Amino acid sequence: MDQRSEKDLIKRCRNGDRKAFADLVDRYKVIVFNLVDRMVFDKAIVEDLAQEVFIRVYQGLTGFRGESRLSTWIYRIAYNVCAAELDRARHRVDFVSIDEGEDEERPRLDLRDAGQNPEAMFSRIDFRWTIQRLLDRLPPRYKAILTLFYLEEMSYEEIGEIMTLPMGTVKTHLHRAKQALRDMIVEEGLWKEMASGYSARQAIP
Repeated sequence: MDQRSEKDLIKRCRNGDRKAFADLVDRYKVIVFNLVDRMVFDKAIVEDLAQEVFIRVYQGLTGFRGESRLSTWIYRIAYNVCAAELDRARHRVDFVSIDEGEDEERPRLDLRDAGQNPEAMFSRIDFRWTIQRLLDRLPPRYKAILTLFYLEEMSYEEIGEIMTLPMGTVKTHLHRAKQALRDMIVEEGLWKEMASGYSARQAIP
């Protein structure tokens, strides 16, 4: 959607045009549903949370000042809804521990004996099929940042806007999340399947 069309759509929504808001929902429902579906643990409430996102979008349109793209603003609302749900679910989920100290102090896995460079191995993962259940074990903000970066293919700048984080913090969180995910892949032996050329569907039962 070009900027003029976006502004016109927002104006019509603000004026109470129900058809305009239906058009907005139709245009963005896929990205909202996909993000919510990837972020929450309880798949039974995905639709309810997606509806909550659009209720908040409708309520917040009067205050939307166009300082970011409409899609980024909607993503931010969706992220906040998911983050609130993940916080409520925290007591039901055992998250892996991620060291918040200096990176130099973190123990690192040496994969040279497996003939795999960690970054090269990591870049070969098909995120759509292989690691969703591993993502669910990460603390919410790390799961969110990997989801936005790899599954939604967003830039550091876009992630920073959505999660209201400085770019440096985005990069640090992404680095730590990748390391934690890499550790889990090795612990579960998934790198062996990837190194053997198995498909991502075969890697996870």
